[in-house]
Amino acid sequence: MPKTIFLLILLFISACRQNDTPSPPEFKAYEHNPILETGAPGSWDDQFIVAPCIVMDDQVFYMFYLGCNTTGVTAVGLAISDDGFHFEKFAGNPVVSPDYTGFDAFGIGEVTVIRDDSIWVMYYNGRETAGYGPGPSFGRATAKLLTGPWQRSEMPVLETGRKGEWDAGFIVSASVLRQEDGRWLMYYTGGTEFVEDNPVHIGMATSNNGINWIKYNDPATTQHPFAGSDPVLMIGSKGDWDDTWVGVSTVNRNSDGFEMYYSGRTIYRNIEKIALGYATSQDGVQWKKYQGNPFYDVKKDPFIMSIGQDNTVIESPSVIFKGNTGFMYYDYGTITGKIGIATAALQGRGR
Repeated sequence: MPKTIFLLILLFISACRQNDTPSPPEFKAYEHNPILETGAPGSWDDQFIVAPCIVMDDQVFYMFYLGCNTTGVTAVGLAISDDGFHFEKFAGNPVVSPDYTGFDAFGIGEVTVIRDDSIWVMYYNGRETAGYGPGPSFGRATAKLLTGPWQRSEMPVLETGRKGEWDAGFIVSASVLRQEDGRWLMYYTGGTEFVEDNPVHIGMATSNNGINWIKYNDPATTQHPFAGSDPVLMIGSKGDWDDTWVGVSTVNRNSDGFEMYYSGRTIYRNIEKIALGYATSQDGVQWKKYQGNPFYDVKKDPFIMSIGQDNTVIESPSVIFKGNTGFMYYDYGTITGKIGIATAALQGRGR
């Protein structure tokens, strides 16, 4: 067989495989990235800002984000925009911050915000003591307005698994949905230790009231690390782009069921690479990764490419849709410490 024909057959087979799963929208980076940067020296968010969570209310974009100062204390800030591109930080920032008591005494981390009838509900990672990385629990806060004031729970609503379990070290980066039947779904990232070589997967929990949560547990797995609960999306095989870590950021309902936008991580020649992946599910439990993953990485963002080859991180996608446009917000990691955006036209896509 001629070499040219053989190569064409391989390309055709590859294309067919990519079409086996639904594809994400074609996002294009905003030419004026980044859209949000760290605060002035001495401010509460002067070290880095990451983990955007976008919420829309009355056609206004509200972006919650994690900010960190030079002492390592993390809190939650808010920025507001009329068009989704030009944001102004809220004068009352941070809107939620640690008060040095309880399970979230030292740090309040990544958040997700959802409306529950007449109030807003925020779920956030809590850390009681100083240290690197996220804490072992989720807190819950409520407010009548997105600008607050936010009333925090005294006790966590979800905690890490027992010793020996896959999520025994930390849980972080939740995405929360309300079902038509009133049931709540929470997707979260969990691992044993926040270090390079430990696998990090995505789990799920359900609730009838948004306060008491039960982790998904496959009865067929009865031994550690999946005795108490099970991931619903796991890391890829060795050598894959997401072979060390997958972290959920956004789960949405669409016309086919559910779609997930997540971060995937690998180590290549001692360099950390984090990009964005896409997965779909009919029931919210069994997920299929898009064959063309990662669908978005640093090569698609001119800003991060202009900084240098050592900047290899695009993570924490927060995705929202307005009319025929998809807005995807993400950060560039803690070293760069800024937030960018990409948009996509949605004509012809069912949602």
